[in-house]
Amino acid sequence: MRRSLTGSAVLLAAWAFTAPGTAAAAVAAPAPAAAPAPAAPADDDTIVLDEAEGEAPAKPAGDAKAGGEAGVSTDLFGDEKKKAPVTGEAGKVSATSEADQLKQDKAFITVVQRQRFLKKKRFELQPQIGITVNDPFVRHYTVGAELNYWITNRMAVGITGTAFFGNKTSRYTNIRFQESVLLTANKTLWQASVNFLYNPFYGKIAVFNRALMHWESYVQVGGGAIQTQVIPRYEAIHEPFRHITGQGNFAIGARFYGPRVDWLSVNFGVRTWIYQDKLEPTERGPGPNQLDSLDSADAAKDAAVKKLAFNVVFFLGLSFYFPTTFQYTTRR
Repeated sequence: MRRSLTGSAVLLAAWAFTAPGTAAAAVAAPAPAAAPAPAAPADDDTIVLDEAEGEAPAKPAGDAKAGGEAGVSTDLFGDEKKKAPVTGEAGKVSATSEADQLKQDKAFITVVQRQRFLKKKRFELQPQIGITVNDPFVRHYTVGAELNYWITNRMAVGITGTAFFGNKTSRYTNIRFQESVLLTANKTLWQASVNFLYNPFYGKIAVFNRALMHWESYVQVGGGAIQTQVIPRYEAIHEPFRHITGQGNFAIGARFYGPRVDWLSVNFGVRTWIYQDKLEPTERGPGPNQLDSLDSADAAKDAAVKKLAFNVVFFLGLSFYFPTTFQYTTRR
């Protein structure tokens, strides 16, 4: 025989269960009466309880996704990113958290920055070494120095001095013996010039996305004096003569600045000298058609053949700036 519990039976059972506890308590407030549950069908033994007496209702499925999983956040494009661990009683963010790392990245490299290196009203002393690149018969190695005064951060005036150490190449000797041809060639001894320099370009290079290397390119024009010396075709019987003449020069180059040094830069460039040189006269020699009067160096120099010459040098330099520090100023 099936039985069903009505609302009165449920209340009676609840009172019987809580009665001993009520008697033991000194002062206890009466428990609020529960709302009567709807009567179950006659053929069902199920007891219907109130929602307050059962387990807490489960959260909707949408609420679980609203905040994302624990320790996981989404970025602007919907990609999941794990959150950094939270430490401390007050829930302080650790030093390696995502927000702190982003702040450090922004402070490290910014889009608009001050120019790394200022040269205005500073002196630049630049030792240089180089090598000629346009003469296949005479190879020169150069050692020199350049002194500039920077009028502004882009313009400078200065002086340059260079010593040349030239010698005949193997090609010169091979042609002499294999082709029976005597070459006419000169070597350069030194040059000195006054220059004007201008920096039209300035930029930055990221090194492995960890540091910035600042650079600038420049053009330089100048003029001065240069001295050359003839390499005699018959070196055993003829003395060489030297010739000093005016010259003009043109250079293009670039300089790089380190991240923390305010008084040093590394430079490289190409410089071309243009001048009118004197070559050994073709009638100078011991043959039957040669002139004995040209055996002396002075006579050969007076009868020398004038020719426009170019001397192209690739050079490397290391610049030192004085004073060694600079200070930014802001216009009012």
